[in-house]
Amino acid sequence: MKVKLLPSSTEAESQRQALTTFLVNDGLAIDGGSIGFALPPAQMPSIRHIVVTHAHSDHTASLPIFVAEAFTGLEGPVNIYGLPEVVAALRSFVFNDQIWPDFEKIELPVGGPAIAFHSLEPRTMIEISGLRLTPIPVNHIVPTAGLLVEDNGASVIFTADTYTTDEIWRVAKECLALNAIFVDVSYPNELESLAAASRHFTPNSLAADLKKLGRDDVEVYAVHIKPTNREQVITQLRELQHPAVQVAEIGRTYEW
Repeated sequence: MKVKLLPSSTEAESQRQALTTFLVNDGLAIDGGSIGFALPPAQMPSIRHIVVTHAHSDHTASLPIFVAEAFTGLEGPVNIYGLPEVVAALRSFVFNDQIWPDFEKIELPVGGPAIAFHSLEPRTMIEISGLRLTPIPVNHIVPTAGLLVEDNGASVIFTADTYTTDEIWRVAKECLALNAIFVDVSYPNELESLAAASRHFTPNSLAADLKKLGRDDVEVYAVHIKPTNREQVITQLRELQHPAVQVAEIGRTYEW
């Protein structure tokens, strides 16, 4: 399995992450924050499946731009997956002919709609683009699903945005073939009250939740670090001295 966290800054070599999109095996995207500008135009039509973990704009911001840019090269719809609440939000607030054209009603040059929505059921596995995905509810301020993503040789968990939670750690503990976890660590410890109110981890709250994992053979990659607090969060993650915890590199392809 290949996983890349796409850049959300136009600065060369920037490691600042304000938006979220992961690319898995070059064909499946998780979230659409930066997908509309982080890929070369020629690559866009090959991304036909996008799983949206929740409706917040840093995870959906350039999704409509991506659909428009990929449009002329598509040979079938862009399939967008999410919890029912996510699908409803995208239809009501994004693809509504006001904020952005309703691409469910716009036909491709080859025929058929440009996008197709698919509702995900929590804890129900679905096969997409050769991968098995299981949505796991997590603790955020809107309905949000973390994801267990599996193929025949590797398994990876994406927590999406979450604060202290239980179920996804239980799933991680029980998945014997698990290789890595990409986890939201947005704020430094000094902003714990903000992190709790907005439902994001700090290094300290992550450390407390990692005890639920009950194993140390899984790589843990911190993502979603707020750019204004990046160096502070990185320093505090290092101070945990947890052998599995490291900061994910934007633009690097991880392989298992």
